[in-house]
Amino acid sequence: MPEILPFKEIFSNKIFRIPDYQRGYSWEEPQLEDLWADLTNIHLGNNAYHFTGILTINDFSDDDFANLAREGFENAIDLHEKIVRLNDEDFKAYNLVDGQQRLTTILILLSQLNEKLRHAAEKLQISRKYFFRYEEGNKYLFGYHVDVPSHNYLIHNIFEDSSYDPEKTETLYTHNLDFAKKFFQEKLEDYGQNNVRDLMTKITERLLFSVLNLSEAAGTNLDISMVFETLNFRGMQLSGLERFKNRALYLLSKQAFGANQIASRRITINKTWLQIYKWLGRNPAPKKVMDDDAFLKAFWLLYFSNDSMVAKEFKAYQKNLFENDFNLLNINNNRYMMPDTLRKWLTCMRHSVVLWYFINNPYEVDSDDDFNYHYTPSIQRSLLRLHSFPYGYGRYMLNLILAVLVKLLPPKVEDQELSLEEQENLRSIEELLWAAERHNIMCFLFYGNKTNFNQEVIFREINKFYNAGDAASIPALISTILNVRVGHFNWDTVLRNITMGQDFANWDGIHFLLKEYDEHLSGEPVHREVAVNLIFPDDQNPSTRAFYSDINRWGQAKKRKYTYALGNLYMSNNSHAPKPFEEHKTRIQNAIEKGYTVYESEKELRNYPSWKTEHVIERTHKIIDFVVGKWSLPDPADTFKNYYN
Repeated sequence: MPEILPFKEIFSNKIFRIPDYQRGYSWEEPQLEDLWADLTNIHLGNNAYHFTGILTINDFSDDDFANLAREGFENAIDLHEKIVRLNDEDFKAYNLVDGQQRLTTILILLSQLNEKLRHAAEKLQISRKYFFRYEEGNKYLFGYHVDVPSHNYLIHNIFEDSSYDPEKTETLYTHNLDFAKKFFQEKLEDYGQNNVRDLMTKITERLLFSVLNLSEAAGTNLDISMVFETLNFRGMQLSGLERFKNRALYLLSKQAFGANQIASRRITINKTWLQIYKWLGRNPAPKKVMDDDAFLKAFWLLYFSNDSMVAKEFKAYQKNLFENDFNLLNINNNRYMMPDTLRKWLTCMRHSVVLWYFINNPYEVDSDDDFNYHYTPSIQRSLLRLHSFPYGYGRYMLNLILAVLVKLLPPKVEDQELSLEEQENLRSIEELLWAAERHNIMCFLFYGNKTNFNQEVIFREINKFYNAGDAASIPALISTILNVRVGHFNWDTVLRNITMGQDFANWDGIHFLLKEYDEHLSGEPVHREVAVNLIFPDDQNPSTRAFYSDINRWGQAKKRKYTYALGNLYMSNNSHAPKPFEEHKTRIQNAIEKGYTVYESEKELRNYPSWKTEHVIERTHKIIDFVVGKWSLPDPADTFKNYYN
């Protein structure tokens, strides 16, 4: 039966390790705030307790003891008795099957509380009870198994033990560990000694856990990694990528290989996921951390999908991955576990995640010594542009681009120039990216297709290109995207869609288009958010409209057209109140003289002597002509001219 124990009893002569099938540290601010609130609500004077949850553990195997020996415990392990002897005390060793997030978080908090204690004897007592014993070096009571990413980071960076080497590779999980440490440092900033001791008492005596040891489940033959996968369908669920790692390790353990082969391939799987999380979390900015499962889907499309699949199969990619490719019905003879096949898809996965990082962070690689591929400014700009479409329009194209980069983007080789073939490959990539931009502009911005339009047919191209594509295949692929996939486009429908609301003023693509026009004028992309303003104001400002007599003379219908016409809109860093045109020009000139940010398309307004109907129409055509020319769109002929006349 499970025991209910306070935290201090959890660590009574016990050693815990987090096994390699576990996810890394995943708690973020909401979970940290919840734990902090739970502790705050424990009132020591009321003899209050808090049930924190279930810890699921299992006894160490011989392999687990071997890992512990590699960590430096070799002289402390008694394999016959299955114990670890430190400072003449016997410790039982356990794997944490479930509950590592809570336990890790509490220990991070406890380590920060211990740092605030002033008396060395108190600090040593806490350290010996919950963190380490000294015997031929510090021997930690809690941590990851030695090959698991984050092991050294937890001890060296979070517990601040310089006797452990720094972690060679930082990942999203190490960023999470660091965030938790800083979170608690801020919470404890004004704590005095009494506050510190009270909170320690709450943690060690008033937090209760139910402890379930799976090794004591008599008469059962549980597979622990599958127990872990099942347990993590509740609470903070595993991502598909985390579950995939666990499934691969489980299937590997069931293959008819020798123990040394399984151990070696297990290390390869762990190193592959280390590489994956290194790159997914490489840019720690909140909006730049990449989603686990977006990469998993991109890789599944690349390696495991096929060109006969339909939309529902692409949508249910995880079902295909876990119930077909890595299912539990054919455990002992899974083709993806065969040595050559396993090596190939793991190698491809490591290659793919680096390029997926580039796709999502095209300019960050400029200063990244670990990114060893050739690329061009045009490729970078196109990748950024494909991320800039509103509402994620056409973002599924990035999955196809991954397949193209995997096959064609040339790696850097020391002291070796690009070959003619590699230069041609770079040009082919540039052309494909431009075709993807054009597709998204035509289908989504102008024509208003739904976000999944053409997704199914593009997804069918991905695995096909990965398996058989090369530079010679690119022209046909580009031709399909440039012609077949946009064959429905016509300007009359575009105009009808745009004029259903407030014309261009509330059109989904207005920010994208005005930024692109400004870049055309200035040569510099606009990265920040901008405000879209009207020159001739709307009908809520009749007194200001009166200053624009040439436009204001028209009837309501025409005035509405000119108000929300593309040429009457301009972008700025801020929203501006309606004003006569001369005051607009004065404001812009003053902002330039004061060194404020003024966009080139804003400065361009100073060239107009006044603001009349002809200027609205002229500027509308000027911007439309720019878009048509840049992306070789069909000629709109008189579509807009007829509309505004």
